[in-house]
Amino acid sequence: FITADDDEPISEETDFIALCNQTLIGYIKFNGEGQPPSKEMGLLYDGYVMSRRENLGDNDQAQWEIGLDGRPADPWQHHVYVVLQNVESSELFTFVTSSRTGRRAVGNLLRHHDRMRKTHPGHYPLIRLKVGGFQHRDDRVGWVPTPVLAVIGRVPGENAAKPPPAEFNDEIPFA
Repeated sequence: FITADDDEPISEETDFIALCNQTLIGYIKFNGEGQPPSKEMGLLYDGYVMSRRENLGDNDQAQWEIGLDGRPADPWQHHVYVVLQNVESSELFTFVTSSRTGRRAVGNLLRHHDRMRKTHPGHYPLIRLKVGGFQHRDDRVGWVPTPVLAVIGRVPGENAAKPPPAEFNDEIPFA
């Protein structure tokens, strides 16, 4: 794992508070160089329900660009964003994924969070970013590394960052 702004590696020993109630889910469509992406996203724990993929448009696969695998690639990509707070520095990070294995790792974390909300209300999972993996069924591919959001404990919510007030909703302009 590395930080996107400076490519610095994140140690597997770094502890993070997973602010699961700030998880953003949905679809992003990248519109090309210099154009802002189209987004259909919302906060999972605010009751957001993802649109059905076919309701987003761009359904004609003949119009899709060819992906890395040589097949048409859906322009709408399913993304998940999880906010993480470094325990030591209080710095906020966002774990962003659109891969199946990444979304599976987030799903495992969120299921743990949901169970924890019942047994320890007001607490957040304490996690570390780990690398797991599996042997691909095609030997030419070999070992496939996958993200693991390893739960190592829990922390009271008062130890975590608070989201900004609802009126704080600045748009970031695209150049």
